[in-house]
Amino acid sequence: MTTSRLRRQGRDSPGAGRAGGGAGAAAAGATTVRWPLLALLLPLLPLSVLALSALEPPQRLVLVATEEQPARSEPFDLRDGWLGSPRIALEAEIPDNSTVELGVRLLDEAGRPVLELFKDGWRESGTWAEGGESGSWQERDTTLQLQLRPQTSGRFQLEVTLDELLGVSGLPLQAPVTLRGTVRNHSVAAALLLYTAAVSQAIVLCLLAAVYGAARSRRRLRVEEGVAALRLPLGGPGLVKLVVRARWELPDGAKPEHDPPALAPFSLSLSDGAGQRRLDHQATLKVCRHTNDGDSWLTLTQTHHLRLAEPGSYRLRVTVPETFSPQGDPWEIEWLQLSVEDGVKTAFRVPLLPLRPRGARA
Repeated sequence: MTTSRLRRQGRDSPGAGRAGGGAGAAAAGATTVRWPLLALLLPLLPLSVLALSALEPPQRLVLVATEEQPARSEPFDLRDGWLGSPRIALEAEIPDNSTVELGVRLLDEAGRPVLELFKDGWRESGTWAEGGESGSWQERDTTLQLQLRPQTSGRFQLEVTLDELLGVSGLPLQAPVTLRGTVRNHSVAAALLLYTAAVSQAIVLCLLAAVYGAARSRRRLRVEEGVAALRLPLGGPGLVKLVVRARWELPDGAKPEHDPPALAPFSLSLSDGAGQRRLDHQATLKVCRHTNDGDSWLTLTQTHHLRLAEPGSYRLRVTVPETFSPQGDPWEIEWLQLSVEDGVKTAFRVPLLPLRPRGARA
């Protein structure tokens, strides 16, 4: 549980509490930039088109053609619209090691041909043996796909004529050819849409990094003791972000004999250029234990945001315990790190540590 000496003082001083709260609310609103989050919708547009195209189930086609009798499919709908385009896909089933020649016509409701084409197909298979291993192989080209846009929507039929079916020796085969297919009225290029979504996502991430990852200045200080302090210019538009990290270890690789401490005292202070204490924040923070390959260590991580409307020279000081000795285990600090970013913008409101007004008593 976190406690703050400054907040207790704010409750004792109503005027100071109102001033600090009003400044914090105004600062949070001034540094909150949400419009870049709308860019997250950009990759969803191509994915939405892909999802909408898959909502309509395909119309199934089955045709059986012989040399004596052409085959006609059941009437199906072809509709032109804003989403995708109609696509007809056919797959011919022919014997192994054979070739086929098909004539395909698309007929309108009155039986008039609106599209006519020819398809040559083949199918080959065999076995192989090499180095004591063997297997089989098969290759074929028996697929026909039509991507089209009818001038007017309506009902159409496919008529397939079997012009020639030859075996491996070049002799005609007396066998029917079965064609199975689908009709989709809203087919889209799925690979292109997925690529567009991936590129859009990369652009959006660059935009978010440019807005929320930019700062006027960055500074990091790491020390091998429990106190880290530095003076630097801060303040102006945006927030000041403070990230404190600490790590403790047992000396000389000793093994812990008891449970490590769960909490650690923590203090953060801020003084302005005149030496006046503007912030004195104290808390009790949770300590995390880590173990790997027989080694154990403790870590602490804490993030705070401040709003310094007046630019100036400020001194930051962070204090954590240098040693823990619970039940005889001498945990010693390995390092303490203080990272400071100035001019930070956030997408959402973040809690701000309230500062004392200039000239107020500590």
